[in-house]
Amino acid sequence: MKTTKPVNYLRSHRLRWGLSQGELAHLLGWPRPDVISRIEKKQRPPTLKLVIACFVLFGAPAAELFPDISASIENAVMTRVWEMYEEIQGDPSRRTRAKIQLLEAAIARSEKRKNAPRS
Repeated sequence: MKTTKPVNYLRSHRLRWGLSQGELAHLLGWPRPDVISRIEKKQRPPTLKLVIACFVLFGAPAAELFPDISASIENAVMTRVWEMYEEIQGDPSRRTRAKIQLLEAAIARSEKRKNAPRS
């Protein structure tokens, strides 16, 4: 079975602004361009530092630059959110009510993202 590498749009963002891999590496805080090359070729996942630095530089959120990784993380978190949500139903404590508010807000945001029009 053939496995597909995660989709990322780092290269397209870099090229849109006319940056070389070396220039982008420098702007994001890496001394050498090989890290950019490996991420663009999907040979390694982006670090949190790189994702945040890309957001600062390009104004593009993680879900836009690295949609596959973002979706995978969201699916895993939302599975755990739903598990906890079901588990704590019926507990009337204040602490549980706060947790339910947090979980319901996360569910609402996730549903909003799923129903948002793709551009």
